Amino acid sequence: MTNIYRLALQVQDASNISGVLHSLNNEVLPAIRKEAGYNEQGTAYMERHPALILFLDKIVSLTRIGWLHDTDMQISEAYTACHEFAEGLEAVEAAHQPGGPLATD
Repeated sequence: MTNIYRLALQVQDASNISGVLHSLNNEVLPAIRKEAGYNEQGTAYMERHPALILFLDKIVSLTRIGWLHDTDMQISEAYTACHEFAEGLEAVEAAHQPGGPLATD
């Protein structure tokens, strides 16, 4: 299972939009859809997912037509969340356990 939080951080150095889109479609979106939050909240959960926010920020920058302005600090918060969850797959799985920040209990 891919650690999508680590991948979201790594993709910030990407220069190939095709590869970024491929990873988003084949790794990130399927992984988000498996998370409990998505099953409960659907697209509302996906819209606020930190890995998706970082991927979208990178895609916009690769189009060279502008930048996302982080006036509400969501991109900055997504970086922080991804750094926290990228510590390893065990940390991500632990986050989903009862009492963890992504738990559904």
